[in-house]
This record gives sequence, structure tokens and C-alpha cells, in this order.
Amino acid sequence: MSEHISESISFVHNMTLSHGRNAEVWDTTGKRYIDFVGGIGVLNLGHCNPQVVRAIQDQAAKLTHYCFNATPHDPYIQFMRQLTEFVPVNYPLSGMLTNSGAEAAENALKIVRGTTGRTAVIAFDGGFHGRTLSTLNLNGKVAPYKQKVGVLPGPVFHIPFPSKDNGVTTEQALMAMDRLFSVEIDVNDVACFIFEPVQGEGGFLAMEADFAQALRTFCDEHGIVLIADEIQSGFGRTGQRFAFSRLGIEPDLILLGKSIAGGIPLGAVVGRKALIDNLPKGGLGGTYSGNPIGCAAGLASLAQMTDADLSVGANNRKAPLLRATTPGRRANCRPASAG
Repeated sequence: MSEHISESISFVHNMTLSHGRNAEVWDTTGKRYIDFVGGIGVLNLGHCNPQVVRAIQDQAAKLTHYCFNATPHDPYIQFMRQLTEFVPVNYPLSGMLTNSGAEAAENALKIVRGTTGRTAVIAFDGGFHGRTLSTLNLNGKVAPYKQKVGVLPGPVFHIPFPSKDNGVTTEQALMAMDRLFSVEIDVNDVACFIFEPVQGEGGFLAMEADFAQALRTFCDEHGIVLIADEIQSGFGRTGQRFAFSRLGIEPDLILLGKSIAGGIPLGAVVGRKALIDNLPKGGLGGTYSGNPIGCAAGLASLAQMTDADLSVGANNRKAPLLRATTPGRRANCRPASAG
């Protein structure tokens, strides 16, 4: 690829992209491909969405950067207002913006520690929450993320992820929880559970709704914060705005990223105001967090997700895609278009 790029970065596809439009990309030789990757769940609105591009151009002519901690700016304020209205929960929401989903997870851990006074985290086998040092330990797999990095921040414990797609039942997952609190960790030391309503890297596994509801009840009984990582599953990818709605629960904190801003780096932590407002002044924020251009792109993205009802579109495409990708027909599906 290049002697100037770290060899520790892996490449799934052996090509170099030149440009993209909607659901298609072109490599530097001019070959066209249908993009089923979407920048790993980032491009729910497609490549170079016209409204997003226009919003970026307009904002770039006004204000390219200001640190919100130093002086607030209007794009951040407007975006957070729209975002908190977009998230379907029945409690007062507050939040903060970050540069990525992994940063959102890092800040969520800081928030729950500051609120609960506890440190232990329970995550799930097969889960993925980022490549930063703290999020590495949340991931439910070792290779390649945890290799050669030594002792990771913790304590973090993992239990099986219950899903019809992996054969782990709700009963088995609850039994694993019972064992964990009998053998490994006092429940009163647990700050939070963190889960993906639909695991991405773990194999696109949907969590069982009855387990999620039992987990919600358990967290309420023991003063444990429940964090839903919607970084990859959010913004219409599962047929609803957010996948946790399918589970019949409301998380305490929600991690957002990827498709939040049409391809521009942006992330967020939103959730119960009493949790997020609990740290001291200055405890949250960052130099680039909530950059004006990212916020403008986010506003343009949210406007389309709200108005166009992408959930209906996702559900309309569900049945044809499932039929086309059943085992007996996959041989007819080409990985790329040569047109």
C-alpha cells in the first residue's frame, strides 16, 4: 500500500478508492463497485449525499472550528437540540459530542464511574466497542485487538450474548450472570452493563428481547447503569431509528457515531440528564468534539432521517435482500460489479 502507512493497519479489500456516489464506489482504475460496506456502517445516506455535501460547504465558509469548551457555537447547540429530539426515549435527555464512537464509549465509562462511584463493567462475548485502550477491554474477543498491549484498564467481565442467531438462550445468559456475581465480582461493585442491541463485528446478532428486559430490571434493582452501544446499529439500520426500541427497553446512556453525520467524524453520548450532568464542570469535552462542520453534516443527516422515514425504506428492502442472500442463492451474488 505505502511504506508511510503502518503495517499494523489491515485492509479487507485490495483496492484503492477514488470516489463514490450513493451506493457505489470507483477505484483508481475506474472500476465500479456496489458498496455493501458503507465505510463500516457510516454511510446510511450514501456516498456524497447532496444535502450533507451542501451543508459542509456552507458551514466551511462560515466557521471551520471552535472548541465548544472555550466558546459555544451555534451548530453544536442546534445539533444537540435536534439529536435529543430524534432519540426515542421518555425521559429528559442530555448529552455531549465526541470525535468518534470509541470516544463516546470512553466518555460513557467516565460518566458512570463518576455517577455510581463503582468501576466494574460487564460486557458481552463477541462485542465490539472500539480500539482505544479502555474500549479494547470491552471487546468480547482477543485477536487482533488485545494482542501485545499488556494489562488493560478494568475491571471488565464478559458474559455470553443471547441471540437466536448464535444459539445462546436467555436462560443461559442469565445463568452466566448468576455465576459471575457468585464467583467473580460483587454486584455492588458493578457500574454498568454495555451491550450492542445488534452486534456488528460479532456477526450481526440480534439480542433477545426477553433478556434485554430482564437485564433492564436487574440494573434497576441494583443501581447499575445500562449502556446501549448504537454506534453501528443506529440511525435506521435495523428498520427503526435505534435498535433498542425493538427490545422494549430504554437504556440509561446511548452511544452514537458512524452514520450520525453522513461520513464526517462525529460521535455522541446521550442519556439521562441526571447521569450526564453529574461530572464537575470541565469534566467532559474536547478540542475537536462537536466541530462545526461535523455538526452541520449531522444536522443535514438528521433532517433526512426524520423526514424521509428511512425505517420504512429499510423494512421494505428487508424481504428481497433476505431472499437474495439465502444459502441456495448466494452463489449468484457477485461481490462487486465490473461495469
